[in-house]
Amino acid sequence: MNAKTEMKLSTVLKTGAAVAATLVSGGAMAAIDTTAATTAITGDAGGAVTAIGTAMLGLAAIAVAFKWAKAAIFG
Repeated sequence: MNAKTEMKLSTVLKTGAAVAATLVSGGAMAAIDTTAATTAITGDAGGAVTAIGTAMLGLAAIAVAFKWAKAAIFG
């Protein structure tokens, strides 16, 4: 084998070892409770998310209308 092949093989082995270690250690990790965060996002921030989404859609509509008017004027 040449140096390039050995380097690739080494990289593949290291990557395989890292993936195997990740899969094996996955069961040892503690479960994370995300209920408080999801409740805060869905409850408190729901109105803000809706307002921001509406504003973004409004800006997109204005941009399209401006582009249409510009094309109509300048051909």
